[in-house]
Amino acid sequence: MRIILSILLFLTVSCSSTSSYNDSVFPYQYDEKKVAEQPIKKVILATESLGIPPPSYLRTGQRRTRHMAKQYLLDHGFIVLPDYHFDNAWKQSLRTYGSAYDPSTGRIDSGAWRAAMITTGQAVRENTDADAIIFVDVFEHETSHGYGMKHYARFYGINRRPSLKGPGSGVPLDFEWNQPIKAASVMVTIYDINLNRIFASRGGIDTLAAIDMKSSNPSFIRKKKLLDDEDDIEKGLELAFHPFIVMKNYPGPSRNSAADE
Repeated sequence: MRIILSILLFLTVSCSSTSSYNDSVFPYQYDEKKVAEQPIKKVILATESLGIPPPSYLRTGQRRTRHMAKQYLLDHGFIVLPDYHFDNAWKQSLRTYGSAYDPSTGRIDSGAWRAAMITTGQAVRENTDADAIIFVDVFEHETSHGYGMKHYARFYGINRRPSLKGPGSGVPLDFEWNQPIKAASVMVTIYDINLNRIFASRGGIDTLAAIDMKSSNPSFIRKKKLLDDEDDIEKGLELAFHPFIVMKNYPGPSRNSAADE
């Protein structure tokens, strides 16, 4: 049995770019005392993922997100040094220690990665006056839509409404809204020039699945366009950089209350 949702769907199930925030924010880690003692002004954006790279269908979105992260840092007064300083040093370390990521197994060799990071950090210290290295990584994870009227998916500080693909008479009354679907978020990790981690957080970007309304039995399928909405990416970056860069109207605990916990 189906329900005709012409008006309801228009009002409550629109494109995924319609969003608001919620308190499902990531519990960020921030060494505010160290940053106060050694202020961060000049940074280098890493060209390598901190861990497992995103799947191929998110690589374009990752490039877009990193480009926007660079602009976000510039807009907030940081000096972003050329990333070839990191890239050249990392590639040289791979020739010494081998690749840290094995795509055939999807695993990271932690020993090789640690050695590459130490070597790269040393090269960056010797060849630049950078204060920090910043990793900005898009990653895929599971989420689900809720059973409420708007069927929000809530993750890492954002709400995302269901997306519909194709014409249809409505969503079945017994549709399993709560089934797991894929989503993408951004992770920001900052190391000072001595490779001490001083900040880590995440921000939600978007879901990766839409309801296929062309099917006689609607189900979730992967969207064709992924992470192409710059507003969604910007919101994710604002959440992921807070409070290293303070987000106005942050939906989670304030900096003071977080520091007291």
